[in-house]
Amino acid sequence: MGFLIGSALAAMLVTLAAARWVVGHWPTASFGSQVFRAAAAFPLLAVALFAVATAVTLAGAARSGRPDLDPGMPIFAAVFFLFYALFVGGVVGLPTAFVAVRLFRG
Repeated sequence: MGFLIGSALAAMLVTLAAARWVVGHWPTASFGSQVFRAAAAFPLLAVALFAVATAVTLAGAARSGRPDLDPGMPIFAAVFFLFYALFVGGVVGLPTAFVAVRLFRG
């Protein structure tokens, strides 16, 4: 239960920070454009972290020289986490971005 609450809270905080940054840097952009850019922050962060985790996993497996340390399963698990993060970004991030942009445009 803590993981669900923590991931929703992380999505809200990242989206709030992105909304504040987007409204501050593009004040003349349309409302929809600002909402889209703010809502895209958490999924883009999840994709970037996925790329880093995949690169670290592949580099660690190549260095070990052991064929039994296959990097496939950790990467497979990371793919499921990526889909989960994208889902949370849509379900939690989009309404948060809508409210945050409206608040910061004030």
